[in-house]
Amino acid sequence: MKTSAFRYQKIKNAARKLMLAGNVERYLHALRLMSGLRPVGTGALA
Repeated sequence: MKTSAFRYQKIKNAARKLMLAGNVERYLHALRLMSGLRPVGTGALA
């Protein structure tokens, strides 16, 4: 079973490629997917 950290990294790599290709719509969608995978309470900002 793949962990959410593995999935997060895979989406992050895809988002980077989309950003470099200039595909803004899909890039923003990938960022939304990434934000949904982040664990709650790990942010440094309060």
